Amino acid sequence: RASIDVIGKHLSGILVFKTQEDSSIRTVFVNEMGVTFFDISFFAQHYIFNAIMNSMDKKAVKRSLAKDLGMILMRGIYKENTAAQQLQSQAGTANQQKTFTLKLKRKGSLQYTYNSDREQYPVIENFGKNKKVISILQFYQQNNSAPDSIFVQHHTVHFTISLKQLHVTQ
Repeated sequence: RASIDVIGKHLSGILVFKTQEDSSIRTVFVNEMGVTFFDISFFAQHYIFNAIMNSMDKKAVKRSLAKDLGMILMRGIYKENTAAQQLQSQAGTANQQKTFTLKLKRKGSLQYTYNSDREQYPVIENFGKNKKVISILQFYQQNNSAPDSIFVQHHTVHFTISLKQLHVTQ
């Protein structure tokens, strides 16, 4: 279940993430009647919009959607090889939360806070030059590596995404 509030508009429906055969992740947001708001494919180093509703087909909206979802999926928005290098070079210690920082292709950086076994990332933050731009909070059920709910909050514009009742199917 997803809802997006962007500059006075409210959209709600179902957001589906599906891993494709080529290891890309396809992200489709549809309403309860089956109308597609957007459809994005995320690859390791880039993303592609397969479709987007005309009223949302604006450069800033598309960049924000792709960045927000790319932050959650950890793909498609980083400088080349940065994510893989950082993930492999960080070592966690038992029962402690640690952070690592990744550079974006565009301006800014991301800071991921993770648990010791790297299964949960409760806080993801996007920083511009001197300030926090986006915060993502992920809430987990006990002993579950997939979040139960995710909240994305932009600090510079009125843009929020709420994902609730997340279900993982095989």
